[in-house]
Amino acid sequence: MNAPLAAGQTSRMIDLHCHILPGVDDGPTSLNESLKLARFFVADGITVVTATPHCHSSIHLLRSDILPHVSAFNRELKAAGIPLIVLPGSEIQAFNSAAYRREFEADVFCHLGDSRTFTLLEFSWSEELFPADSVELIKWIRERNMRPIVAHPERHHYFRQRPELLQPLVDAGAWIQITVDSLLGNFGPEAKVFAERFLRTHRDAILASDAHNTKRCSGLSAGYAWVTEHLGSERSQDLLDRAEMVRMSLMAEQATIPTIQSKAG
Repeated sequence: MNAPLAAGQTSRMIDLHCHILPGVDDGPTSLNESLKLARFFVADGITVVTATPHCHSSIHLLRSDILPHVSAFNRELKAAGIPLIVLPGSEIQAFNSAAYRREFEADVFCHLGDSRTFTLLEFSWSEELFPADSVELIKWIRERNMRPIVAHPERHHYFRQRPELLQPLVDAGAWIQITVDSLLGNFGPEAKVFAERFLRTHRDAILASDAHNTKRCSGLSAGYAWVTEHLGSERSQDLLDRAEMVRMSLMAEQATIPTIQSKAG
């Protein structure tokens, strides 16, 4: 199940997009399943994950919902002797820019690491719900000194059919997150082709698992190994370095589990 670590890879990886919390969204349905996923991550060389439950129209999980679950799960990890740190976060879908701005300014979103540095931004699977002012939204977020990371664009049919929709978002300051299972072909040939294409054309990218359970998770080491083989060790190291920069930033802001627990109140 595990791939060997890529050349130059450390065993201190961070997974920035992961549905690991038990019974919260469409991720693991039980604590045992979440702990099994956590053990897989540790074996894969991952030491930190940001739990990113959904925040969209159907599953609208906010900061006040997520922090207690993260604290509780970190206690379970400690009790089980699993050396994994889980930071809070969420996968926030923007289908209405005005509504997004209102909730952002109300400080109800749970951004990555519960910080104001990085946020995971998802767009709707339906092109009809892709905001016409998406570029302005990215600029608005950047004006607030936060870096939006666009989740799995390679899996959205309209980004594949019209790559010109993605480029302006990147030009406005967004990073992109490519899912490892897309690179490995587990989401079909089109997602695989465009995952590689976007990694070639957009330098500011992050690899993540977008794991929902052990059956839908290839970890990170397999992704870095794939990049090393197909795009070269320099590109693989660049992706690792960017992820490490994010890890260090988030850990500096929220360095220990007791800090997270205290925020959960």
